[in-house]
This record gives sequence, structure tokens and C-alpha cells, in this order.
Amino acid sequence: MKTSREKRFLSLLLTLSCTVSMIAFSAVRSTAEETAASNAEPAQNEYRIVSPVPSGSSIEPITQPQRLNSLEGKRIALVGGSFSASVTHAVLRDLLEENFGCVTYYMTEEIGKSGTFNPNSISDKSREFQQKLREYQIDAVISGNCGCGICTVKETGNGLAAEYAGIPAVVVGAEAFVPQIESTGYNRGVPVVRTAAYPGAFASDTTEVQERKARENLYPQIVTALTTPITQAEAERIAGDVTGANHDDIVFTGSFERVQQFYEVNEMSDGLTVVPPTREKIEYYLQYTTYGATDIVNLRGGEVQDVPPANRKINAYHVAANAIMAGCPPEYMPLCIAVVRCFANGNFYKSLASTHGWTPYVLISGPIARQLGFSSGSGMIRAQANKLLGRFVSLAMLNLAGYKIKENRMGTFGYMLPFAFAEDEQACLDVGWNPYHVEKGYNLNTSVVTCGSTLTWGNPITVGTADAEDAMQLLAWDVTEKQQNGLGNTNPREARMIWLTKDAAATLAGGYSSKTALKDALVDSARRPLWMRTYAHYWANTGSKIHLNTTFDEHYNTIKKGASTENVERDYVAATPPPAWLQGVVPYDEIDTTQTVDANNTGFVITGGNEGSQIQIMPGGDCCSFNVNLPRNWDALVAQDGYRPIAEAYLPQ
Repeated sequence: MKTSREKRFLSLLLTLSCTVSMIAFSAVRSTAEETAASNAEPAQNEYRIVSPVPSGSSIEPITQPQRLNSLEGKRIALVGGSFSASVTHAVLRDLLEENFGCVTYYMTEEIGKSGTFNPNSISDKSREFQQKLREYQIDAVISGNCGCGICTVKETGNGLAAEYAGIPAVVVGAEAFVPQIESTGYNRGVPVVRTAAYPGAFASDTTEVQERKARENLYPQIVTALTTPITQAEAERIAGDVTGANHDDIVFTGSFERVQQFYEVNEMSDGLTVVPPTREKIEYYLQYTTYGATDIVNLRGGEVQDVPPANRKINAYHVAANAIMAGCPPEYMPLCIAVVRCFANGNFYKSLASTHGWTPYVLISGPIARQLGFSSGSGMIRAQANKLLGRFVSLAMLNLAGYKIKENRMGTFGYMLPFAFAEDEQACLDVGWNPYHVEKGYNLNTSVVTCGSTLTWGNPITVGTADAEDAMQLLAWDVTEKQQNGLGNTNPREARMIWLTKDAAATLAGGYSSKTALKDALVDSARRPLWMRTYAHYWANTGSKIHLNTTFDEHYNTIKKGASTENVERDYVAATPPPAWLQGVVPYDEIDTTQTVDANNTGFVITGGNEGSQIQIMPGGDCCSFNVNLPRNWDALVAQDGYRPIAEAYLPQ
């Protein structure tokens, strides 16, 4: 990885090169209208490229409230609740009361919290929080603690809601999460979110160390943050080089090699070689869509749908630029646009910033998958078409959505590359099941893109039985093992996509006439001992340190009685016989178990060929689906690329 100094130096060299090239080119500069659409490469090794990044945000920045002249006697709300906030907030509260005579309101007990704040679609929870702040005549808000990718968005949201209500705020976060706090605020209309940086990681410190750092490190920063005026230099530092460039402006001219350097230095590349997106190539790609160059892709019902974290208006021109950079051929453009539409759906994007490393994937359904040759066979995600569309997702996350590693995409160990795959829909019909998209309400011969994410890879189970009931029990066991977070410390009924080879599906179809029938059986059978669920939540929930506040038995009974825990309103606990795989191990006729499958967010896809009888559980985020819109002359367009008419890829209904 290059250092900041190296990047600045390279950027300067490239800028100088660009300036010289543009001067030499100025005499023959063409407008976008004069550019002939072409998929050909330049005759010489010189590319005139555009930016793959849309300009600006769909959210207008606010004028922030003035910081306080003094904290003397002020009314301060300390809100949030993540990563030992009960420890650090208590110290901050005491210091504010002792040193300034502040009147403090603590955590959720009195003020409540906003959680994730979106100014384009303010939730009832956020409005209630803002109303409470006004009702209590709050002068300033302290929110925290930010120590993971998802909780940072929620805790920053408390501060954003306050700023929008005209109340200055400061957000507490671990040092590594300060860039995410600032970028979250900027992209949601607050130019400067003041922060108090906690040295190190909350979860690594004892209570005593947390208290000391709150006193010695956080408190002075908070006083300064709430009483020092915001400067233009601060705003400019956070805003960076955001400009109002036209969508088709030439941003650089140079050789293929220099283009690679330009995109890397300017953080527009994922580190792999990109295909230079020229005006001519983009115009050619747009012919394969139903969109004009400046048509907004992330529209629904005439309204722009936010694509976090940057909340940009994404036009078809920039989708084409990223598709080209990824190496996608022009016929993939309708798929790429459908993928970007999924980016604006909360079921897809809500998990992508987490430290838990969700990897996005794309499922292509319907005749478009067969026409364009997307693989559903053995080794599918390494097939050429599947790899290229996955690469598009990688670049689109960076350039269109605005995700940047360790700024607002916080996977502790990083991420796998996104991937794409197709379902063997003929295999579904052969075993008597509906394909995934048909279960979601689409016609069998409608082309559909589904976007989701997963936290695991590999390690499938091999079904060594021809009995459907036994195969279902194996699947139920693996479901309880493959949890959303490590050891399953959060919602046990998480979203899952379950892959089955045709042979494994045929075995299960022998006893379950539909995917729905199989889901119903799993709801009853895939149950986890409550003791295991409690153990994971008690010891592996590093943000809350539950073990410091209650005993294990007390927490067990709290969950059993239906208490809310992180990301789940309640567990569905019942006294049941031990699951089949624990009989003979557990010496009881009944034990407390919790449900681990929700039929509404569990999907089955027959894929992976038929070289073995295997099933793979893909736990992770929810999915969303959009139909693929093709231009009227689609068959004529793709015929020149060697494809047969799409109707030939239809399946009999």
C-alpha cells in the first residue's frame, strides 16, 4: 500500500502529465455530441478518460448550529449505548456535572436515541428523539460509542439528528472509526461532525482502563469539540475535492499504464487493472440500456433513493464507466443497472459497512442468465461472466456507492471479492420446485437480479443419505452452526441463502414437494439450545460486556422470557425434544431451544452443478430483487455479439 506522501507525489506527477496532454490536445478537443460511439480501443496508446464517480450528494448540506460559548450550566444529553457507553458516559456525566454544573440526561432512559439518521427519509424514531431534545431543552448531545462499522452509523445518527435539530453534537468513537464518523456525517448533510477519539479499542480494555481513557482522553476532546467554532479548514478537510464536474468531462489523458496509476492514486480503483472508460466506449455501452446518459438510475416512484454511504445521484453514464472499468462487455449493462438499483435497498446495503466482512453477491435469474451464459455449474463463480459482473460490484461499491476500506467499510480482516452466479432453473423444474425469483413473485421467464451478502464461504455439507427426512436434519444442523456473527451472538433467525446441488435438491424434494414445505420443516427442526445461544451472547458480545452486569443464569432467563437483544426484538424459545443431532448427547427429554430459521428471509437456490450431493449455507444480509429492463432492440444488439434471441432461452411454463 502506498503512503499518503507517495500518493500525493504520484498525483502531482499525473496532474502535470494531464495538464501537458490537455494543452497538446486542446486544438482538436471534441464535444460529447461530436464523439462517435465506438467499442474500439484508441489507435494509439493514449486514452481520454472520464471519472467513474458521480459528483455530489443527493442530500443538501445544512448550516450547522453554533458551538457553545461555555458549558457552564448547560443541559447535556449523553445518548447511544454501543461498546461500553454505559462505562464511558458515566464518567463523562460526572465530570460535566462536577466541573461545569451541567444538567445531564443519560442514555436511553430519558432522551432515547435516533439511531441511523437519513435526512431524506426521517424515521419516526428519529423524529421522536429530536422532539425529546427540544422538550428537555438540550443544549448539546454526546453520542457513542463507535467501535464497529454498523454501530458507527447508528451512533453517528444520534449526532446528526441533533445537528439537524439545531443542537451541537460530538460523537465518541475508537480512533480507527473517526474517518467513518466524519464521512457518514458529510454524506448525510452535516459538513463537520465533531468527534472524540478513544485510543485503541473499547473491547480490548478493562472497565478501569475505559474509565481512565474517558477521563483523560475523551473528556478534554468533548469540551473542545462543543465549545470551539467550526472552521472552514475543517469543512474543506472533510469535504476533500468534491466538485461539480460534468458527467462526461475528460479528467485525464494518458497511456494505458498512466491511466492505471491515475485511478489508483485517486482511489477510483480496487487495485486491479481497469479498462479505460472513454467517452466513445461509454456512448456505445449506453445503447444496450433503456437509459439516457444523464438518467438517474436510483429512482423509484420519481424520487431519488439514497445509496449509502455517499448518497449520490447515480446516472447511467457512470454505471457504464464502472462496467467498462470492470471489463464487462456492453451486453451486461442491463444487469449492472439492476444491480445499482439494488444498492438503494436497505435490505442489501445495511450490513456492508460492518466489521464482520459481509461479501456482496449477485444472483442472475430468468432467461438473461442463460442467454448471456452465466454459470450455475460446478465452480460457477470462477466462470468468466460471473467474475466480470462480480468485479463490477466491487468497483460500483467504491465509485458509485462511496464505500472505502477503513473509512466507511470496516471489515476487521477485509473482504472477499464480490461474485455472481445463476440458478439452474431447469433443475428446479425437474425436481418440482420453483426457482428463487418465481418464489419472489416474478414470472418464470422474467429476467431478475437479486443482490445479497454473505459472511461465510466454502465448507459445504455432503448429503450422504437418500432419505429426505435425514437430509433435512443434516441441513437443520448446519443452519444452527452457520450463524450471522461469530458463534451466533446476535439474531439467530438471520437471513440465509442456501445453495443445493441438483442431487441434494432431488433428495430433499423426495420428501418436500416445494421449497416452502422445506422451509416450514426447518422452522420446526433447526433449533439451537438456548444455553448455546446465551453463552454466545453473554461472552462474545464484546460491545456490551454483559457479564459485568448480570450473571449467566439471569441472562439466560432474560432471553427465555422474550427480552430484546442486539438486532432482534426477541428469541422464539420453547421447551422441545433435543434436536436430532444432539439426541444421545443431551440426557434430557426436553430442553429450552430457540428458533433459528425465519421462512421469510431464507432462500433456496439450486446451483453448483451435479458432481456431488452438497449443500452450502450462506448466512448474512437480507436480499432484494429487481427485474432487468432490456431495450426493444435487444436481440438485434446482442446478435452482433454472437448471442441467440432471448426467447430461445425461455423455459416452458
